[in-house]
Amino acid sequence: MTGRRTTLASCFIVSSLVLGCAGRHPVTADSLAAAPPETVAAEPIVLEVENHNWADVVLRFTQVAAAHNVSIEIPPRLQGQMGVIRIAARRIGGTDSFVSQAISLRGNSAVRVTIESSLSHSSVGVW
Repeated sequence: MTGRRTTLASCFIVSSLVLGCAGRHPVTADSLAAAPPETVAAEPIVLEVENHNWADVVLRFTQVAAAHNVSIEIPPRLQGQMGVIRIAARRIGGTDSFVSQAISLRGNSAVRVTIESSLSHSSVGVW
């Protein structure tokens, strides 16, 4: 029981010190006007998919027919925070899938995904 009281007292003291050291900064109309915007509109990102697979492949927001190429824009709502995305593909009628590593995108980037016969051998390039 004494250990709990000591731990509780220690937490209370540390919390009090942290709150006591925090400074106050008044908010004025000038400081609000000078603040940078919270969000930045996402730049268009082009996704080029080259399907070498013998089956149709599904990505989260599109489908690519077997042995076809598609070039589409990645919707801003799917670009993630800080422009980081992962590309996932699933073969229709199969159990195999592909998920890329995290890809950091910058404005006006292009992403090329090459889907291979074995989805695990697929690749992603960014430029």
